[in-house]
Amino acid sequence: MTSLERSSLDRALLERLMAAMAAGDQAALFPFIEEFGDRLAGRVRSILGSLHRRDLARDDAEVDYLVQTAALVLFKRARGWDPHGGALPWNWADRAIRAAIVEAVGHPSVELDDGVIDVRVPDPVTTEAADADFETLAEAHPLIELLLAAVREVASERDAGVHLKYREQLALDDTQSSHTVGAMFELNPDNVRQIDRRVRKKLSALRRSDPSFAGLAEVPWVEAS
Repeated sequence: MTSLERSSLDRALLERLMAAMAAGDQAALFPFIEEFGDRLAGRVRSILGSLHRRDLARDDAEVDYLVQTAALVLFKRARGWDPHGGALPWNWADRAIRAAIVEAVGHPSVELDDGVIDVRVPDPVTTEAADADFETLAEAHPLIELLLAAVREVASERDAGVHLKYREQLALDDTQSSHTVGAMFELNPDNVRQIDRRVRKKLSALRRSDPSFAGLAEVPWVEAS
C-alpha cells in the first residue's frame, strides 16, 4: 500500500459519524474509532513523543486507551466542528486532545529550561520544540509566540497546521515526518514538504518587510533556501 493510499480517508463517513456524535449518539463512537483509530493513534504517539513518553508510545495497550480518550474529546466537541472548515477533527481539536492526554499521563518528563529558549539564543526553536508543541511553548516563550503569529499571518489555517506539525515532527527526530504529517492532513509527503517550503519563504519575506517580525531571524528555518 502506498503512502497516498494510507492517507486516503472516507470524508463522507467521517462527516456522518461526527454529525451523529454531535447529536449525542454514543454508538457512533465505536465505528468512528474502528474507521479512524489509526489516525488518532498517530496523533496520540506524536503527543506522547513531545511529552518524552516514548515508552508509552511503544505500548499498544496504552495507545489504544489514549485513542479512546481522544475519541471522547471529539465526541464532546463534535457540535463545534465545521465539516467545511478544512481541518480534520483530530487536528481541529488538537489542543483539547493534548490536554486530555497530559491529564492522563502527566506532564513532560523532561522539564523545559527557560534559559534555553530566548531571542538571544541562535537556535531556540529547534532546541526545545521536542519538549512540547509550539502552542504550549508559546505560552512561556515570546519568540515562539511571535513565530505562531507570523505563520498565521502568511498561511491559511491548513498550511499553518501542516508547517507547524511538520516542524514539530522534525524536532522529534521523526525520520518519516512528511509521511506522519501527510496522514494527519490527507496529503502526500511531497505536498507536505512543498507547503513547508512555501510557508518558510513567506515567513522570510515577512521578516524583511515588517519590523515587528524582525525577531524571526532567530528561527533557523525561516531563511528558506
